[in-house]
Amino acid sequence: MMTPAIRRPVVAGYFYPADPAALRDRVDRLTQTSEVRHPACAVIVPHGSYRHAGAIAGAVYGQVTIPRRCILLGPSHTGTWMPWSLMVAGAYRTPLGDVPIDEACAHALQVRCPFLEADAWSQRGEHAIEVQLPFLQHLGPPDLSVVAVVTSSDDPAALAQLATALAQVIRMQEEPVLLIASSDFSHYEPHAVVVERDRALLEAITQMDHAAFSRQVQGNGIVMCGDGVVACVLEAVRQLGAHEARVVRYGTSADAGGDPNSAIGYAGITIE
Repeated sequence: MMTPAIRRPVVAGYFYPADPAALRDRVDRLTQTSEVRHPACAVIVPHGSYRHAGAIAGAVYGQVTIPRRCILLGPSHTGTWMPWSLMVAGAYRTPLGDVPIDEACAHALQVRCPFLEADAWSQRGEHAIEVQLPFLQHLGPPDLSVVAVVTSSDDPAALAQLATALAQVIRMQEEPVLLIASSDFSHYEPHAVVVERDRALLEAITQMDHAAFSRQVQGNGIVMCGDGVVACVLEAVRQLGAHEARVVRYGTSADAGGDPNSAIGYAGITIE
């Protein structure tokens, strides 16, 4: 019998602390808030290092209730030929332990979207999902499970099919599911340009208009790491009946001490 795959951490000690105690302390500090946590349909969070983007992601996770099931979508960074990668078994490992894959949810998605390749290998070098997991592990229940989708595709038909599948699978669950879009915003422009471009993107998101969002990205030639993921989640939550998207926090890598002439935008958004 084949042993289920364990997807080992690749950016521990680089994007976030590798020591479990230090990691818990960092997550505690990043998510500290006076707000009462509440359920959300979905969140959009960055996947930069905790130094540059952790405060943005933490501001979101500090405000939402983490349920037992989370579905995460992230963009591919490794240039794999595989346009879609879905882990269907096994677990994601971080310094805080292993997070099992929700096999039933993963299978239900794959039935509705056969293009979701059951390929854990393509996720091995990716960080967009990995950096979210310590937040979920530390703040969520001990029986947390996830579905992890990584994509390099910007095919509108496939993204629309996945959005519908996500809405269907989430409606099937007897418990709440948190849908997580892991995405950074405008890339490698001067700080002021990044802020201006992202302002238009955030306006489309708060209007929950995935088509307007995609037009802004494509029409302005915006280099964004995860635009397809965001558009997909926006359409999925529309089908689920969500009615409000709120920007919790925004900043750039320059705000966190990065190069102001080559900044990256980070936004933390809740959708209810």
